[in-house]
Order: sequence, then C-alpha cells, then structure tokens
Amino acid sequence: MIKRLYNKKISGLGLSIFRIAYTLVLFCEVGQLNYFKHLIFDKIPFLDPAEIDFGIPIKIWMIALIFIMLGLFTRLATIVSYLMTVILIGSINSYEYHMFYAYLGMNFLLIFLPISRNLSLDRLLLKYKYSNTRFQYSPPEKVSVLSYLIPVFVGMAFVYFDSIFYKFTSSYWTTGLGMWYPTSIPFTNYISIPNILDQKYLMLFLGYLTMVFELVFIFTFFRKKWRVPLLVIGLGLHLGILICYPIPWFGLGMCAIYLLMVPVSWWEKLFKTSEKPAKLTFYYDGECPLCNRTKITIQHFDIAKSIDFKTVQYYAEQNDLLKNIPTDILLDDIHSVRDGKVYKGLDTYIQVFNAITYLRPLSWILRIPGIYHTGKAVYQYVAQNRNTERCTEENCGYTPPVIPLDEDKLKILQHYTLEDLKISLIKISLSIIILLQVIVSYNSIQKKGGFENTSLGKQMSKISDAVEKPSKTYLGITHHAVFMDYHFSQYNHIISVVYVDKTGREVWLPIIDKDGTAGDYLYGPTWIKWSFRTTDNIINQENLKKGIRDFTAFWASMNGVSLKDATFIIKVKKIDTPHDWEKGFLKRQMEKPWMDVGTATWQDKEYSIDIPEIESL
Repeated sequence: MIKRLYNKKISGLGLSIFRIAYTLVLFCEVGQLNYFKHLIFDKIPFLDPAEIDFGIPIKIWMIALIFIMLGLFTRLATIVSYLMTVILIGSINSYEYHMFYAYLGMNFLLIFLPISRNLSLDRLLLKYKYSNTRFQYSPPEKVSVLSYLIPVFVGMAFVYFDSIFYKFTSSYWTTGLGMWYPTSIPFTNYISIPNILDQKYLMLFLGYLTMVFELVFIFTFFRKKWRVPLLVIGLGLHLGILICYPIPWFGLGMCAIYLLMVPVSWWEKLFKTSEKPAKLTFYYDGECPLCNRTKITIQHFDIAKSIDFKTVQYYAEQNDLLKNIPTDILLDDIHSVRDGKVYKGLDTYIQVFNAITYLRPLSWILRIPGIYHTGKAVYQYVAQNRNTERCTEENCGYTPPVIPLDEDKLKILQHYTLEDLKISLIKISLSIIILLQVIVSYNSIQKKGGFENTSLGKQMSKISDAVEKPSKTYLGITHHAVFMDYHFSQYNHIISVVYVDKTGREVWLPIIDKDGTAGDYLYGPTWIKWSFRTTDNIINQENLKKGIRDFTAFWASMNGVSLKDATFIIKVKKIDTPHDWEKGFLKRQMEKPWMDVGTATWQDKEYSIDIPEIESL
C-alpha cells in the first residue's frame, strides 16, 4: 500500500500552500514567543535573566521561517527551524501547550517533504540553473500523495486518537457538555458567544459531533469520499476554537494542516490560467542570457499568465507600434506594449508589476517621485553595464541542456533503486512513529478493566512514561488531554492584578479583563502559564505568588513602571462550577463582582506579597 501511494503523483500546489500558511502561523507564534521571552524563559522577568539569551535563537528561527515561506534554501531552513523548535519548545517543561507538540512533529516532517515544488524561489533557482537561451527548464511539480497524507496522520489523526481516550472517561464529554462547559467559563473566552451557548441542543450536538469526529478520523481521513465532510467539520471546529478561545495559533495552525485535505483539483482550479488575453506583451532579446533570465523570473511570478513574452528578433516587426523603432534600440532596452501604448526600461517593469495583481503595490511605489528617478538611474546603470554579448548560433552553437535525472531511478544495487530505499525508510519510520504513539497512549486510557493494577500493567505504564519524554521532546508525540473535567472542576475563582499608580488610579494589567475574560497578555502559552500554572483550579500558593511576581515584573518593565516602588492589588472574582447545562451561565459569571484580596509590592526590586488562601474566601 505504501509503495502504491508513494508512486501516485499529484500536484504539489496544495502542499506548497500548506507550507506558506503553516509557516505564517508558526512565524506569528514565534513572534509572540519573542515578545514574551522574558516572561517565559527568565527566572524573574528582566531581573534574573535566563542562563542564555533566547532572543538570538528566536531571531534565527524567525529568519529560517521567512526562508521557508519564500521557499528559498528550503531544506536547510527546515533543518534550522526544527533545531530551534527542539531548543526553544522541546526544552520547556514548566507548562503544557499542545500546539507546541504539533509544531515539533510537523517541523520534523517538513525536513523530508517536497514542500518547495511549487510557489517557491528554489523552483526559480532550478529554472536558472538548467535553462539557456534555447531551452527553458520546468522543474517537476508533482509530489507523492504520501506528502499530503503523512502530515495529516501525524499532525491531526494522532492527536484525535489519543484525545478520544480521555474524552470517553469524561463525564462532561460523554453527556454532551464538552464544548459548552469550557466555553462557559469567562477566563477561557477570547470572543464571548453567550447567545450560542444558550442553545442547549446545538451545544449538545457539537459536543457529541466532536467525539464522533475524533473517533472516526484516523480510520477515514485517507479515504477520498470522506475527505470533504471531514474537512468541513474539522475546519468548523478549529475555526470555532480560533474565535472562542485565547489560543489563536492553535486554531489557525490546525486549519493550516487541514489545507492538506483540500482536494488538489480545487487548488488547480483556483490557480488555473485565465483564458483572457494577456494584459501586457513583453518584448525581450532572445539571444541575451540576462534578458532570458528576466523573462524566466517574471514568468515564475506571473501565476495568472497575464503577460505574453515575445522575442524582438521574431515578433517586433509584426507589431505596428514597434516596427518603426530601430532593432538596436529594441535590443538595448526592455520594451512592452499595453493598451496601445509602448513602454520601455523602468516603465516596462512598472507595467509588469501592475499586470501581476499581487505585485501591484510595487508598481505604485515605483511611480513615487524620487523613487522613480532613483529606479530609472539604477536601471540605466545595469542596462549600460550588462554583458551585451549575445548567444547566437555562431558564437554559442547549441548545447543540449543537462537536466537533473529522476533520482528515484538511481540504482543503489542491481535490482534496488533509491525509490525502493525511500519506500523502505518510510515504512520503517511510520512503524516507529505508530509504535511510539501507541506506547504513549497506553497511559491515556484511564480505565483498563483492572489490568493497570497487575504487574504487567504497571510495567507497561512505566515504559509508557519513559518513552513519552524523548518522543515528546523531539517528535511531539505525547498525551492530548485537552479541556478535560479535571482542568475546570473546582475552578471557582478568577484572579486578576491591578497596578495602583502614584495618584491612586487603578490600571488593570492586560492579564484578565474586568469581565473576567482573557486579556491581551493571555493567548497561547501565556494563557496556559496564567490560567493553569499560576492560578489553576486548585491553587498552589507558591505557584500563585511566583506567577504574580513574574507577570507584574514583566508588565512593569514593558510599560516603564519602576520596581523600586510599585504596588499591585490582587482581585478575585468568585464564579460557580456548573454540573449541568444552564442557560445564561456565562453571562452570570461575567457579571460577578470583584473583591480586593491582597497586594503585591515591589520595593527596590524586591518582591513581597500578601494574599490569603483563595479557596477559603
């Protein structure tokens, strides 16, 4: 089966769109990591820094992600990105954020996937390398169907496979409240949807739909007839996560992976060449190597084929607007014709950018006085100093192009090709990954019918724990207990912090807003750090004190507030713990009053806190 799927080749367009979308989401995540690096990595933000400066590897990572988005030196960039993922994410043990593990797995896979076959600068470099004035090379665009299926299998199917074990032992999920319950607690809300939460049967339907979806996904996602329904449901659920919860990069990241399930024919229709006449006719010197490279470059970016390329030597005389212009002038300057007007030099490039929709802003910029004149001077300098020796039959002859061979056909042994080796490695790798996930997921099964109490069961549990640590760190293979009962049971409080300035005015820190919903500091890993490590459902007083210390120190340093003398008030909103669906529950919790319960003080950069046991209030 693996060999059949490997040999089934389809357009790589969807894979490249996934590359751009996924990397853009990851870039935003890393940007957030960069902004909050002192809060996440420092022992005490800005006061007691981390042992190494994480700002440098984060910036290296961001640069690598830009290269991946552009599809430039893609293989090297994906290796750098994976190493940075292990260093900056795999090493974080202080709190869980499940998208981190998706990044680890996906970034490892990106090293091996042919993600730059389309929409990439690497493809353009290959065209340069193997093209000449008589031949233009078109690199392969198709990829194995496995390139689409394996990332979905590792990035989503495994997540749902493990998650469903937890959901089947959850009283909230098995009674249909798995979607309603976590969304009805204010601090989990990014955008509140109380009116939707008040639709009981809709919420029950969504809760059960999620369970069924996760249960069947791993057995059906690779089947063609199931793909679109699963795509629609999966995108809907994760767009809901994006809207409702303060984990936007998780929602968008999973949506990016779902792009791999979009039928390739849809992408091909979207990028189908327009049958309309070209907007611009571009005339170039067919015997000039630089001019041919210019043509290749423009064609590469002209996805919609809005520009028609013609050589001066064969076609200029056929155009009434050009036939009276001396050939030497046409060969010395790039010329173009659009709407009955002739353009040359920089003005041709302005028209080229204008004809390619997504490059149109460049044409506007080049028209700006000053920029236009500078650009014209640069163009004239290049035009006058370029190599003017043309490649003709007399001086070049014709050298057949040396194009790269199909590497899959390369023989390693007499009856064993590189293709056979790749298929063997894919089989072995998938077997290892599946085995690791099964071993790790053993401990995700909460009730094992008493087997867990046997000596063999206990030994398997130890093996599962031992395997999880390295597999989580390097491959992102771990447990996926997301939004479970024990995360929210007894969670009857919301804690916020307010700074008191010298005039006595209260300034709410962007941790928790006045209605109890997540503030601007809380999204993704920082939301986890506050909601489930600093406060949590059962509060650890030591963690609470350290968390308030870290958030106040970070906020003060970012907002120019001196920690030589700063006072913060700790506020608590007591909320109810639901046991069944209740209409208007979220709105009632958001309207609950705040109480001042303690203070956190900084004196000469020394921290002290006075706060009682929250549960006793």
